[in-house]
Amino acid sequence: MSSLRSSLPRFSSLLRKRPFFIPSHGPPLPPGILVDEEISPFYNSKGFYPAKPGEVLADRYHIVVKVGWGVSSTVWLALDLQRHIEEPETIVALKIANNNAHYAGHEREVEEHISTADPSHRGRSLIRTLLNSFQVQGPEGSHSCLVYPPLREPLSRYQQHFVDGRMPLPLIKSYIRTLLSGLDYLHQECRVVHTDLKLENIMVSSEDPTVLADFIESQLARPMASKIDSTGRPVYQSRNDFGPLKSLKSIPQLVDFGLATRLAEEDDWGIWPIQPDHYRAPEVILGIGWQMPADIWNLGVLLWDLVGGRELFQHIHDQHGRYDAKLHIAQMIALLGPPPPEILQRYQSMREFSLPGHVRREDGRVCETAEEYFCGPFFDNYGRFLYEDLIPDRHPGDTVSFFQGEEREAFLDLVGQMLLWNHNYRRLAGELAGHPFLQPQN
Repeated sequence: MSSLRSSLPRFSSLLRKRPFFIPSHGPPLPPGILVDEEISPFYNSKGFYPAKPGEVLADRYHIVVKVGWGVSSTVWLALDLQRHIEEPETIVALKIANNNAHYAGHEREVEEHISTADPSHRGRSLIRTLLNSFQVQGPEGSHSCLVYPPLREPLSRYQQHFVDGRMPLPLIKSYIRTLLSGLDYLHQECRVVHTDLKLENIMVSSEDPTVLADFIESQLARPMASKIDSTGRPVYQSRNDFGPLKSLKSIPQLVDFGLATRLAEEDDWGIWPIQPDHYRAPEVILGIGWQMPADIWNLGVLLWDLVGGRELFQHIHDQHGRYDAKLHIAQMIALLGPPPPEILQRYQSMREFSLPGHVRREDGRVCETAEEYFCGPFFDNYGRFLYEDLIPDRHPGDTVSFFQGEEREAFLDLVGQMLLWNHNYRRLAGELAGHPFLQPQN
């Protein structure tokens, strides 16, 4: 980011007033309305740190505005009161974890490894990792705080700046190449599986240094709405509208490594459930072990969200809205054909393989195997799918109505190298980045 002080004297003069006033309360919200993290079914007010605008953490980070939240953290933009004297970046993003968020330390360790594996690799700059970390004491315990470079917004929101939520195809192709370069670094140099690729975990940089500065100033003039919950904790309504795009010079970055897994050795495998429902790879559902190619499947499915604005696998939840793995596998069979013999053989041999520790399902049941977690079995001893009546009449070509002619065939060829039952045959991220479909056209 270029210097905010040189481009924004008005903002810089505000920064030099130390301390300066940041309104801690905006319009009150009705007590009965659930706000941000309160929406989560697992919400525990006492687990969240009661951050508020104007607060200074670690004698350094001056909190300004909440820009995001998750089931176990909140995210805020803050002013770095030390860095703005010595270095150009003055705005940072703070991820404040719950006091029971055990993965915060894991996230820090994974990102520190990613930061140092090979800084010269072109994909390194496409992965956001922390600048700093510290602990803050709250009323109910200690909270891990991770400090990051600020980014504009998740890709899911970035798409909304375009007509019908559809980014221009040349821009989409550029973003896919960029993400594949990031995954190439993550997989080949770091031996890390992201495990949670979705539009919300792909963020774009600010196209101009004035974007963040103008946003900060607008928040000072118009404080966030807030409420006090039943435990006395303040809850703020996050803001994430950074205004219209000033150019298309943003760069996508992979973020959020709280669920990432490092597989240091060639024969290391993950066996526990990972990935968002729609993007889950077959080896995860079948419990036959997963490695880096699970991310390739995940990204391949995600291309429909990027290019077509809709999910590839639809109707994979039951009438109660719960994920149904047999419906998902039925759609995979419709699009890819039945699993090859080697996959079915491995499935049969690993059906009783125990997960590394008990895993709690969404319905609260504690499971010991992947088959139990995903409500199997799915195939009989002869390799026949047990729910053939669920297989829809659907073909790969039916899913790409947004393309015609050569473009359609090129896209199908690309995803055909990513969406394969056997993960050993999926192409590597670096190889996929050179696919003809993704190359710039004159």
